[in-house]
Amino acid sequence: MSQTNTNTGLYADEQAIFRVRRGLEFPVPGDGELLIETQFSGANPADVKHATLLGIYPAVLGYDFCGKVLQAPPQSSFSPGDTVAGYTPTGLNRPARYGTHQRYLVCPEEMAFHVPANLPPQHAACLSVVAMTAADTLYNLFELPLPDTQNTEKASRPLLIWGASSSVGLCAVQFARASGIHPIFVTASPKRHSLLLELGATKCFDYRSPDVSSQIKFALEEGQWDSVSYAFDTVGSYGETGSAKLMSDCVSDQANLVSVVIQHDPRFKMPFATPNRDVTIRVQGAPRPITIPARPSDYVRAWQALQWAVANYGAEFEFPSVDVVSGTAETALEELQVMADGTRGFGKLALEHPLL
Repeated sequence: MSQTNTNTGLYADEQAIFRVRRGLEFPVPGDGELLIETQFSGANPADVKHATLLGIYPAVLGYDFCGKVLQAPPQSSFSPGDTVAGYTPTGLNRPARYGTHQRYLVCPEEMAFHVPANLPPQHAACLSVVAMTAADTLYNLFELPLPDTQNTEKASRPLLIWGASSSVGLCAVQFARASGIHPIFVTASPKRHSLLLELGATKCFDYRSPDVSSQIKFALEEGQWDSVSYAFDTVGSYGETGSAKLMSDCVSDQANLVSVVIQHDPRFKMPFATPNRDVTIRVQGAPRPITIPARPSDYVRAWQALQWAVANYGAEFEFPSVDVVSGTAETALEELQVMADGTRGFGKLALEHPLL
């Protein structure tokens, strides 16, 4: 194809240095894979942090996307011209074709979905990674009932979502509401409390408050709940003042704990957006790579939750804010690095392609 020299993307090189690459090789799909022209790619902190913290480099950056199908396998449910969204696999030696921050990409067809009219393409491009991370936590690690399939016994156990105005946190709040979970306690900056209450939170707390633990325990007593059953750290910071430690101080030793990053505290589990495949990573400080085994049935369950979000987008599920960056690839890379530093602020970010 003549597009070979027009494939511009964002890249982590052999020294994990981030840069723009023009003239990337045109990707070739394998069996069961779609060739896609990218319209928008969704930005996540993991795009940068997977290179610096998990050793996933050299690699084209990015996991989330929305775009147009150029080529599909025989007997596929997708056809050329379809608008699809989804996300792509991760792990050491990640093929360049799976990076989504490039003009052309390849996606396994089981990790893509048709974009319905109710879901704007720039929003679709941001959805899969964070929704699948939240879904893996609630529906696999916590074993809560899927949306619209309420289980009264599990639904009436308190859930605490720490950092609920993060993108994963926003997904978790809305999933929990749809599953009938009550109460849903959340922590966030006070300026996000009214939004979180609208999205389904039962009660909001300021995580910066020095007595936040006492406030949460008082709310439990007031509602005649014994303790928090499930606690989800959607921030993933470390140390004595980090989100995981602050959250664990607010719950009992019996609570089920999950954090979006690997924690040294063995009580914590970590969700994965891609439990459909074995994933090998190289954690900083670890003597050798580790492989996280696939959980195929868990993937199916989380994917069901994602498809519920897609079908109900704009009515029962949404991102309150999605910003779009267009223009040069250098500008896009700067925005991506600011997001990874945690200084960009509220909302999702989509990169519009082609990057110049």
